Amino acid sequence: MENITEYFHSIGLEFNDFWIAAGILLIGTFLLSIFGRFIFGKRSALNNAVSSAIGILFIYGITVILQTVDTQFSSFIAPLPFVNISEGEMTLFSFENSHYTIICLELLNMIILSFLVNIADGWLPTGKSIFSWVFFRCLTVVIAYMMHFVAVSLIARLLPEGLLLYAPTVLLCILITLLLTGALKIIVGALISTVNPIIGGLYTFFFATIIGKQITKAVLTTAILSALVIGLEYVGITSISIVSAALLGYIPFVVIVVVLWYVVRRYL
Repeated sequence: MENITEYFHSIGLEFNDFWIAAGILLIGTFLLSIFGRFIFGKRSALNNAVSSAIGILFIYGITVILQTVDTQFSSFIAPLPFVNISEGEMTLFSFENSHYTIICLELLNMIILSFLVNIADGWLPTGKSIFSWVFFRCLTVVIAYMMHFVAVSLIARLLPEGLLLYAPTVLLCILITLLLTGALKIIVGALISTVNPIIGGLYTFFFATIIGKQITKAVLTTAILSALVIGLEYVGITSISIVSAALLGYIPFVVIVVVLWYVVRRYL
């Protein structure tokens, strides 16, 4: 055990921190998927959101690898929400120490990324065998990564810099308000949508149309990843080593995540 701890320390990782972070991710993902399976049924919106959250973690992995392999790929790397990637370290976003406008900007960026992942995942088949499943999930991650790069580039080019300060807060508040209003039909029942057709219309959009369901899943995915970042910050983990040697140390963890992803996507 001491030798393992020394090895992790030599590649820039704290053994305890690594497994605490891994435990929060793996156990939290599994329990949330089991909850979604038994409460909402197989392949519910919640379990799809969990699957998308795992896919986004692999997008972070692609970004880290591109930046670590060669700096010439830096022009193909779009800023990702909830993290700041620098040489040898990935610093996690702090909800506690950030202004509300920055928090809303990060949340909206994550909703956009989650939406693109859900769209890409919906385009591609599940795959009949484990090999085809792995292939299509890898393709999902790559396509979502490219779409996110294009989306971020267009937003940076088309929107004035001053608009990016408060516009995310306004848009996020409107989106959440409309989503929660539509969700009232689930809580109260059909009567309220009969009395107020606007609520019925919002419910139909967010929970029955293709685009609306993808937005709803994107919000759920964002909530899951936000809880993960907040949980890591709560236990004192605010950064992750991404030096080359550390990336090799993550391989067993990546294998476990892929297996968990397969179980969530195929059986839950």
